[in-house]
This record gives sequence, structure tokens and C-alpha cells, in this order.
Amino acid sequence: MDKRIFWLALGSFAIGTEGFMIGGLLPTLAAALHVSTAAAGQLVTAFSLVYAVSSPLLTTLTGRMERRKLLFGSLLLLAVGNVVCGFASSYGPMLAGRIVAALGAGLFSPAAVAAATTLAAPEKRGSAVSVVIAGQTVSLILGVPFGTWVALTFDWRATFWIVGGVTLLAALAIRLLFPPVAPAGTVGMRERLSYLKRPELLSALLTTLAWATGIFSLFTYVSELFSGYGAGGRTISVVLCLCGIASFIGVRTGGLAADRIGPNRAIPLALALLTAALFLLSALNGFAGRPGILALAIAAIALYGFSGYMFNPAQQHRLIGLSGPSAGIVLSLQASVIYVGSALGASAGGAVVRFAAVGQIGYFAGAMTALALAVFAASLRLERRMKQPAAVPARSPTLDQR
Repeated sequence: MDKRIFWLALGSFAIGTEGFMIGGLLPTLAAALHVSTAAAGQLVTAFSLVYAVSSPLLTTLTGRMERRKLLFGSLLLLAVGNVVCGFASSYGPMLAGRIVAALGAGLFSPAAVAAATTLAAPEKRGSAVSVVIAGQTVSLILGVPFGTWVALTFDWRATFWIVGGVTLLAALAIRLLFPPVAPAGTVGMRERLSYLKRPELLSALLTTLAWATGIFSLFTYVSELFSGYGAGGRTISVVLCLCGIASFIGVRTGGLAADRIGPNRAIPLALALLTAALFLLSALNGFAGRPGILALAIAAIALYGFSGYMFNPAQQHRLIGLSGPSAGIVLSLQASVIYVGSALGASAGGAVVRFAAVGQIGYFAGAMTALALAVFAASLRLERRMKQPAAVPARSPTLDQR
């Protein structure tokens, strides 16, 4: 495989770290910016919503732009957004930095996948795309816990500056090492959105929306939740690392399960385990402070990471089967829906923290993943109905038969 593809993976790693690390920094950021934890959580909402809306729009508008320039420019935007966040002393500049970073991330991700398929040999294209996407998965294992550790050991600002530096390194490498990459054909917004008219695809994407709302409503406030269990900052960074490792195992398991038992069996298994883990995290909160409860909570968050990320590859497998030759467009819609769910989850989770208690957030998140399971069941019925051959009307007897 062309080694230059790993620079695209580094860009994806920076995006994943930028998008997810707020969960580990939330209490520190809230104190530094003099806002509530719920208000600080809306920084995730802003990033996710801007990414979800801008990515398909900007991808359509820049469809004719040479890919190397586009990748370089998008990573520069991401780096600038992180530097602005690093210098922010109040909520407004921090929010502005997150929006700039989201615009860069939304431009980079689809362009990176397209560039990887162009650079790789035809028989290596699937592996090349998986390497690029794996950058975001690795960010859960290394980037998010490392960012939390840096914030606790040095300063929260250093976390944003390091991510900005990694992004700038990837940008320069792409500008200097990559050949010019011709743009692929662009797909208009009307054509993209037309796929939502197909009931089986719309219901499948609604399953993704409910799942994403559930997992991100909890992950955004995971530091606050584990503080209630008595975990200190460094313990929380270890928890995040374990959750990231479990997520990585879940991604691999989800792909294997989709191949061996089929996505229609792997998806409900993942959602059922995830729902149980989320309810358990809130149920255990009522016994916080008792011996062994923190260890049980860590086991529950590991199950959350495993089952939560087991869902996504199985769901992508199902969407590819439903959409056929249009899989690329449908998977881009899937990516946008995930970020819409992230925005909704962070916003709804903030409401739970503000009006109830952070310990109750697992119940809300579990209700959303249980809803995802119900929507999946409805989607499966629609899929089966679409596959049934149309009934052939009975022929009326001919004149001769009469």
C-alpha cells in the first residue's frame, strides 16, 4: 500500500481527537471558561452540527477542486480552529474555534477517502479506506486519553495546541509528498437527499440517529459521570483509554460478526448489549462510594465501548447491501447522521445534567438505544417487504377457455 495514505490517517486521527476529547476535558473547560458543565457540553453540539450540515454542502461546492489542495486547505482550517481554541479565554472564542475546526473536518473526511482510493492500487482500495477510517478509531484509544492526561499534567490549552500541531504536520506532508489528485465526479445535494425517500434506507438511517444520540449523550459527560463514582482525573484518563481499547475491539468484532452471522443479527446483539451497559451505568451510580462499585462501573463503560462501536461496521455493512451501487452516497449520509446524533446527544445530555443529575444520563442514553433497537426492527420488516416479489395478478379466462 502507498505509505502516503498514512498521512491521511493522521489527519483522521486529529479529527477524531478534536471531536471526542471534549468529553475528557469537560469539567476543566467548564471551570476555565466560567460556564456550567451543560453549557460546556454544547461545544460538542456545535462541532457535530456544523460538521453534519457543512460536510455534504462543502463537498458538493468543492467537487471540481483538485484534491491535494482541498486536503491541505481543510487541514489548515482544522489547525487554525484548534489554535483559536487553545488561546480562548471565554466561551465565545472557544465556540468560534470549534466551528472553524468542524468546517475543516467536514471538508477533509470525504476528500481523504476519495484520495485514498485514487492513490491505492485497485486491489488495495478497501484496505486503504480502512486505514484512513481507522485514524478516528485510534483517536479513541490514544488521542482522547492522552489529551485528558496532558490537560491534567500541564494545561488544557496544550491539548488543543498539540492537536493543531499534529494537524499541521499532516497538512504539510500532504502538500509536499502527494501528487496532484484529480477530483472525482460530484454529486448534487438533490441527488444525495433523494435516497431518503426510500423507506428502508430512511428507517436504517433513523436507527443510526437514535444509536448516535444515545452513545454521545453519555460520552460527552463521561468525566462528570465518573467523578460521581469518586474517580480522579488520572483515573478518568485510564477509564477513557480502556473504553477506547474496548471500542477498537468492538469495531473489529462488528465487522467479523457482520461477515459471519450477517448484519441483521449483529446489529440487534450490539444494541441489546449497549442498552444494558447504559442502564447499568446509571443504576450503579446509586451505590457510588461502596466497595467495588467503581470497578463495576469501569466494566460497564468497557461494555459500552465494545457494543457501541460493534454497531457501526455492522450497520455500514447493512447499508451497503441496501444501497448497492449507490453505497458511497448512502454512507456519506450515514456519516452526517452520526454527527447529527452527536449534536443531539450532547444537547440532550446537557439537559439531563442541568435539570436532573449526571447519574441519570445512562437511563436517557439507554432509552435512545432501546429506541434504536425498535426502529431497527421496523426497518428490517420494511427491508423484507421490499424484497418480496410483487404478486402476479390472476389472469382472467380467455374467450376460448370459456
